[in-house]
Amino acid sequence: MIDRRKLVAGGLTLAALSSFGQMAAGQTATKPLLIFAGDETSAACKTWRTDWEPLFKQAPVFAKLDYRVVFPATPTLLLKPASWPADLRWVLDAFLMSQVGVDQGAETPRFFLIQNGQIILTTVGVNSWRDVMWPTLLDVTNSKP
Repeated sequence: MIDRRKLVAGGLTLAALSSFGQMAAGQTATKPLLIFAGDETSAACKTWRTDWEPLFKQAPVFAKLDYRVVFPATPTLLLKPASWPADLRWVLDAFLMSQVGVDQGAETPRFFLIQNGQIILTTVGVNSWRDVMWPTLLDVTNSKP
């Protein structure tokens, strides 16, 4: 289980690493971007896709975000650049260079929140979606559930 301090520290490390990746790629986003990274073998990913993702897509917050999915067949493939769209590979690179990436690797479902070209938060698991990422999305977009 990850404690909140590790989660925040990991997010800050990723933010620092990802800003370099974004500058190098020359990309900027007007809306926050949420990336769902999962795999076809994970029971937790199946739960996310069937129970949580439809609710998320119907919520007002969804219209205020860009949403992308990286969903290869296995968790091992999730850590391969070829499984990621070219414009999002910097996210994988930043994640793999971070302590969170080293510690957690291919744990899924994983969520990345990117704002102003930086990864501001990453969480893993359905409980972290509900308890950490969802409230953060509401704050970032000034939305109500």
